[in-house]
Amino acid sequence: MKKILAVLLIAAMVSGIMSGCGAGNSGKSGGSATEVTDDYDLVEINGYQYKKYKDMTGDKITLTYFNFDQNEITQYLAKRFMEIYPNITVNTVYENVATYDDTLLTLVSNGDTPDVIMYSDADFALSNMLLTDISSYWDTDPETKKLASTVNDAGMGTFSTKARYAAPVKFFPGVMYVDRKVLETLNVKAPTQNWTWNEMIQLIKDATVLDSPDGMAYYGLGYYNRLDSYYGIAASQDIIGEFGFDGIDFDLSAWAVGEQEFSNLQLSGYVAPQTETQEMEDWYGDWEGWCGASGHVAMFSEAFWTFQGTWNTAAYKEAYDLDIVPYVVPAVSEADASADHHSIATIDFGGVTSGSKYPREAYELLKFMSYGIDGWMTRIEAYNDESIVNSSGLALKYDVMPAPITADEAVWSAYINMYCAGMDDEHVKHWETYFKSCMQPICFGWENIAGYWNFCDEYFNDIGIHDLVDKGKAQAADYVDEGTRKANYYHAQAMLDYFGASGYNVLSGEETALYEKMAADNQ
Repeated sequence: MKKILAVLLIAAMVSGIMSGCGAGNSGKSGGSATEVTDDYDLVEINGYQYKKYKDMTGDKITLTYFNFDQNEITQYLAKRFMEIYPNITVNTVYENVATYDDTLLTLVSNGDTPDVIMYSDADFALSNMLLTDISSYWDTDPETKKLASTVNDAGMGTFSTKARYAAPVKFFPGVMYVDRKVLETLNVKAPTQNWTWNEMIQLIKDATVLDSPDGMAYYGLGYYNRLDSYYGIAASQDIIGEFGFDGIDFDLSAWAVGEQEFSNLQLSGYVAPQTETQEMEDWYGDWEGWCGASGHVAMFSEAFWTFQGTWNTAAYKEAYDLDIVPYVVPAVSEADASADHHSIATIDFGGVTSGSKYPREAYELLKFMSYGIDGWMTRIEAYNDESIVNSSGLALKYDVMPAPITADEAVWSAYINMYCAGMDDEHVKHWETYFKSCMQPICFGWENIAGYWNFCDEYFNDIGIHDLVDKGKAQAADYVDEGTRKANYYHAQAMLDYFGASGYNVLSGEETALYEKMAADNQ
């Protein structure tokens, strides 16, 4: 079972065509369309009718999609896109995240710039000016109005400018997983699904029993993501980024509360040991053990994909007696918790490159590979077919599968039916409630805030603030003032560098003056 666990953990981490509705495509040359017109034919494939936009080129062209997405799913999507647009050849190129940035820069320097790319670090993409403004397409595309509300409300992909450089490609909602078997064993009441932050903390404490009768301690929390990142978003609906970012300024005071609270939980013994530590060896009897397999942890700040990629696989369910259910990351205030509210999410972004000769067609490919309704119905078709497997023989639905970021009801109905296959009605309802509650995502800072990673790399991580606070050598509050100044400085300087006169040149005179003053005041 140890070998099975290792394989599952690795897997988690890493017909004919008919036309309708009028005449064929217009034959415009690539790149001539500057907006998305709601004028299309319908192309039926496998019983589903796809939109084939009339403003797409009729010329034979090739588009390259350079990505770190799941390889087999991108190939499946590319094949379908080519069935809809037979004149367009899609070349999907997968690259591992570890070598992605270097390989992409090499392609660009050699004159082989892909048409569509993904990125994991906004500062990398923006400092190299890899992305082009797609706002003319985005703003005229009806489907962008159907996305999770915060995509547009929080300006994801705009970087606080009037332009749009990126779109959400893969959405992994934030989630707190609860093992109800542990709560039952400990006689701890399961929380309601509109719980508050304080109720979550109390659950962690109530479910920690270090001197349990079976001789193996129970812990309230097993963590993958730190709670301070969660708290910084959960603290207020006005916050649209980590470290209290509101679109212009940072305020680390909310982060400090969550950082200190999480560190105190660790120091007080409420948090389960990490894999490959002496603490894990002493507790679980296995240096390489994982608390998620122990049956002695009540709650997990795990990644979204951990459920399908690990807990919900047949081998895992056969080996372990767990009852893992999802909860939205709770809001701090009762008022926010009682309704849909902002919560942290991992969102991989992508965009059309500045070197693409076919921006209109590249935009449509980007949409099909990411948030588009037609693309998502195709993904679900592939996920439902468990004969389609990755290189390790794992069905694609168990291989880091994202959630739809569109709010389209047909997509979500099909997704939930696929995701919850084999579950009883009570578990299906629990998942339905969770999915409805996670549609105000706010992504991690490095994915969407200019200068964020520069701040982390050159200040926050350089000092080692997490380690200092976790070991009780410092208090998080000690870094609020200096950290806020540093974050505002790095952000302001990045906005000037990326979007000022020497970069994309989209800042107004008023915006330039604002960021120049912010940089000077916080240096």
